[in-house]
Amino acid sequence: MKVVSAILARNGFDPTVARDGLAGIELIKKGPKYDLVLLDFVMPRMNGYAFCRELRSNPAHRTVPVVLMSAKGDKLRGQFVQQTGAVDAITKPFDARALVAVIEGALAKTAEGRARPVPEGAKMLDEDMIAESVRPSLMFRHMRQRAGIDFAQHLATVMTPAIMSLSPEARTNEAAVMQAIARVMTGDVVSMLTLTLRDLDTPPDAKEVMSGDVSAIPLAEILQLLQMQRQTGVLRVATNRASVTISLRQGLIDLVQARHSSDEFKLGRYFIERGLVTREQLEALLREKSPSALLGQVLVEAGVATQDDLIAVLERQSSELIYEVLRWPYGRFSFTREPFRPEVEQARLGLPVSSLVLEGFRRVDEWRLMEGTINFDQVVVVDQVALDGVGSGKLTRTEELVLGAVNGSRTVSEVIKESAVGSFDAIKTIYQFLQSRVLRTRAA
Repeated sequence: MKVVSAILARNGFDPTVARDGLAGIELIKKGPKYDLVLLDFVMPRMNGYAFCRELRSNPAHRTVPVVLMSAKGDKLRGQFVQQTGAVDAITKPFDARALVAVIEGALAKTAEGRARPVPEGAKMLDEDMIAESVRPSLMFRHMRQRAGIDFAQHLATVMTPAIMSLSPEARTNEAAVMQAIARVMTGDVVSMLTLTLRDLDTPPDAKEVMSGDVSAIPLAEILQLLQMQRQTGVLRVATNRASVTISLRQGLIDLVQARHSSDEFKLGRYFIERGLVTREQLEALLREKSPSALLGQVLVEAGVATQDDLIAVLERQSSELIYEVLRWPYGRFSFTREPFRPEVEQARLGLPVSSLVLEGFRRVDEWRLMEGTINFDQVVVVDQVALDGVGSGKLTRTEELVLGAVNGSRTVSEVIKESAVGSFDAIKTIYQFLQSRVLRTRAA
């Protein structure tokens, strides 16, 4: 603690050190009002969790923000952060920059009212009730439960119409029902169900290291912390509509995958965008490929794309998924140590977090500017005179795809959807075309 105290003092803080949890509680009761408690996870006489329960039981000091420190082997850290209402947590060993960044971030969140709600001490669970060995991660339970519901819904959506189309007499005939179901279980349907089931096979040896609420701890800060500490594992971020899985190796992003995301983030769209395959060719390949086959490898084996093309497409898809999830205002996150999936081992993209976060923030700012000037419900048409002035031979691939989706009757939203271009790049292109008069709007 002397080293930590010295680091904080050198960076303009005025730290007070307590030798253990019990002494810390006495200091808080008797001393001045403290701005924040930096709390060790394991302490003599009173550990970190017991300290928080005592702190939250005292109305005068209940809202004092807490940052937990823990060793990498502490299994209960993620659950304790949630249960104690801690603003943040940091894993030992850490360097001075990481410590100061976490402390400053926690103080800023508290000042801005972004810290998570603190529980009442009397309502906090006993330590043994939240032990990881007997209480699995809420994140995993939520994901598995949702995957099961999704699978049941998809299955019912496919099977119910097939069965209901039979006559009342045929519905009592087992052979007729089986034949009706077999007819609708196409390759596409099987692929969809297979993907849904993947969320049910969370590795049994997965160990949760950190978890929390994105609205309290922004994803950008989580990613930067994982990069700074050169962490290896899987970061999952989920809302009630979508989930993203970010695989990191030594603090670098190896692959980002999404579930329930829009068509914009599906891998095939990026191959179309690069001009490697048409929409029709892609649909034909999807019908033919087996449910377990990875689309990228199928395209490489078919000679449609090279391995370098696949890596470039995966880099673009992973980057855009990061940009997208940085915009999520709410959701749950969980970082675990677990074996990587085969596709992650094959990709090994090694993308730096810092540059992706900076680009993501830049896109958010640009997005807000463009959204305020574009009416997405208006029809856009090409001004041929203005286009001739620009010169069609000077258009980029993105610009060609956007203009190709403009048919004189589609709205801005429909052009974005039909262009096979990411929404940000499509909106930026439309914005630039509107400014240069290549595109003009008219009433729908």
